[in-house]
Amino acid sequence: MEQERLLSYITDPDLPTGLEQKNVIIQRDRFGYGLTVSGDNPVYVLSVREGGAAHRAGININDQIIKVKKALII
Repeated sequence: MEQERLLSYITDPDLPTGLEQKNVIIQRDRFGYGLTVSGDNPVYVLSVREGGAAHRAGININDQIIKVKKALII
């Protein structure tokens, strides 16, 4: 069975003190990825659906997404 995954790199590699960089894998569920984003380089997370795929992966409101890589797992 094919499963879609979204690989996200959160925040900037040249981080100011106190910020954390996370590598997150979001496994799409039947409702999608479970987040709303806005912006362009970086993209900001505006909302995260409680119990959704992004929530389970540890994504939070106001996180910055600087890189996204899509992988198809068979």
